Amino acid sequence: MDMEHRLNAKLAPESVATTLIRAGCFLSAYELIKPQIIDSIYGFFWCGFEDGNDLYDEARYVSDVLSLNTKSKYLASCAWLVKMQALTDEQVATLAKIRTHRHEVAHELPKLLVDPDFEVRMDLLTDAVEIVRCLGVFWGSIEADINPDFDGQEVDYDGIKSGSFLLLEYLASIAGLGAEDTGASTT
Repeated sequence: MDMEHRLNAKLAPESVATTLIRAGCFLSAYELIKPQIIDSIYGFFWCGFEDGNDLYDEARYVSDVLSLNTKSKYLASCAWLVKMQALTDEQVATLAKIRTHRHEVAHELPKLLVDPDFEVRMDLLTDAVEIVRCLGVFWGSIEADINPDFDGQEVDYDGIKSGSFLLLEYLASIAGLGAEDTGASTT
């Protein structure tokens, strides 16, 4: 197909709508991942209240998390998640690709709309859904383990579905990914 036909296909209203939906879903995926990596880990070191303020075990947070990468809180947090077996090294490498592509999508939206060779990477959106699922299972299992309501009960940790996962799974379906693409159950 010559460039004129490819450009016309890219600029067709249905194509533009699909591109914008996928871009929005991808940007949302990143925004759902980031707080689970940085904020949730910091929150893990919460130790109470004093004078109406949250207290955190800052010394332990620095030694257990920030010491893993002194140049980046994000990378240190990723390393901690690997250490805690919430994510794999491969998933962290994929997170770097997701972050880079997020910046491309956010900062080069006009190019995304008109360049026939530039598309939202649906493979990375699929990976993002799986990473959000893994993070939800990790944080959900911690919640289940410390919640006395679950004492003496068998918990299907792999069946935990966080709100972030459910939202991203829904957005991915709007973007054109089916349950078979995201690894989600169809029940």
